[in-house]
Amino acid sequence: MTTARIDPSDPSAEPLGIWLSSLIADLLGLDGPFPADQPLGEMGIDSLTAAQLSVEVEEHTGAYVPLERFLGEDTVEGLVRALEHDATATPVPDAVAGASA
Repeated sequence: MTTARIDPSDPSAEPLGIWLSSLIADLLGLDGPFPADQPLGEMGIDSLTAAQLSVEVEEHTGAYVPLERFLGEDTVEGLVRALEHDATATPVPDAVAGASA
């Protein structure tokens, strides 16, 4: 399985925050981008939507983000910081990523 990963050196790549805000807005049926400073849990994200977000983020960035991050007080800004700095995003285990030994 090939995973699309963010390449910060690619000037044509869409900024992660814009991509994530747009993805959340699309999944929630919002007219505009999701506010970057709005706690995700306050916008009605349910467990199914959180699972969809987790999969999309993993496919886009290569980093696993637990469902709980999308259901609580985290914001888009906070998730972007974590993904960009690998501060709290958990690397995908090889078995989950489908890698073979």
